[in-house]
Amino acid sequence: MTMEQHSPEAAVREAIELYVAGVRANDPETVKRAFSDDAVMWGYLGSTYVTQSGPSFADEVVATAPPEDPQYRYEIHSVEVHGGIASAVLEEQAYLGANFRNQFGLVLIEGVWRITSKVFTTT
Repeated sequence: MTMEQHSPEAAVREAIELYVAGVRANDPETVKRAFSDDAVMWGYLGSTYVTQSGPSFADEVVATAPPEDPQYRYEIHSVEVHGGIASAVLEEQAYLGANFRNQFGLVLIEGVWRITSKVFTTT
């Protein structure tokens, strides 16, 4: 089943699940598939403000991360779709030694939902 063959909300969840699968497996190529080529992320690691591109995050963070913490958990709290744009909130526990609240912006690009922005903070 392709993303176009089920609800837009389910397809957006699939895009977030692709991101989660990539970070859990330390697989930068999977994470890159979840992001658009020009995706940007901003946020806070503790009190430190950071920003980088989605592909840079995949190459510099995901690819060099330690093995998955057995305590890692995640939950997709919400998904909203309005035409060709969407938002989703993802909570992660025990990723890279911290808990994260991620707010994603997604755009439907050539029939596939891609993460175009990520705003995050540690909790």
